[in-house]
Amino acid sequence: MPHSPDQTEAEHIVQRFTEAWSKMDPDAFTPLFRPDVRLVHPMDRDTRGVDEAREFMRRTMTLIPDLRYDVHGWASGSGHVLIWGRLHGTLGGGPVEWPLVDRIALVDGLIAERVAYFDPLRVIAAVLRRPRAWLPYLSTRLGR
Repeated sequence: MPHSPDQTEAEHIVQRFTEAWSKMDPDAFTPLFRPDVRLVHPMDRDTRGVDEAREFMRRTMTLIPDLRYDVHGWASGSGHVLIWGRLHGTLGGGPVEWPLVDRIALVDGLIAERVAYFDPLRVIAAVLRRPRAWLPYLSTRLGR
């Protein structure tokens, strides 16, 4: 069951989460996740378990290979860590970016659940406007 992380535990997971994003390697996230981790996203089905989470990250990084997460801030309370910032990269030959908030539940210092909150229309509009993005986007959708 998630508990309210103390300041040190919250700060530690934010640092490790930010470092994982900087590596652009799906396996960089694996040590952060509990084996039964649940990831919730507005553009994809929920994932359960480390293998599905790794596969989701691989698809995302395949679609936008230079994807970066600029963390603007974080807070903890009510049993969760909130991280907010901006994702940005290149999709179909042009820039794409969107703000997001991640709500993370920790159990024993590991991520038990991550819910990403963002407007998926920013990404979908970029895909629709750029024919070079159509095939990569469809292959990530069909690859799941």
